[in-house]
Amino acid sequence: MEPDRPAIRELESNIQSELQIHGERVMGHEMVHWSTRLEKISNCRAQFTVRVSSNYGEPSVRTNNVSFSLGAIEPVEIALVQNWLQLRCAGQKLCINSFSTCAKTTREGIVVDCGASSQKSEEIFPLQLDGDPKAAARLEQYFSLAVDACHQATPVSF
Repeated sequence: MEPDRPAIRELESNIQSELQIHGERVMGHEMVHWSTRLEKISNCRAQFTVRVSSNYGEPSVRTNNVSFSLGAIEPVEIALVQNWLQLRCAGQKLCINSFSTCAKTTREGIVVDCGASSQKSEEIFPLQLDGDPKAAARLEQYFSLAVDACHQATPVSF
């Protein structure tokens, strides 16, 4: 059996569905808007897209493409903190990789790049949610099961 067993496919679908409904968070009257989506899980590697729109000053949209191995996440450190689910790397490693781009709209309505693209590695992925406690509990459970499945050794047959 390989790491992409059917249980992972089902968890991927469940996480995608929950984030489709509860992966939005808005502060102020659309002053800041987060949108988090799970793109896929393949070979226990999760890929997310996080868009943060800001209407403070010149409107801008920052897009983060985030990826990490579910097996690198510390299972007991998956926790709900205020309006986000915190996924922490095991052993205080920097296992969360992200690539960010940004575009802003000038007063004249022209869309321009608002800075150099950046790539970084971090210890924590704060997955923004809409504040629904039941959805947060379900997502916490789905991530825990996915991380556990990816921590299990793959059986070998001789």
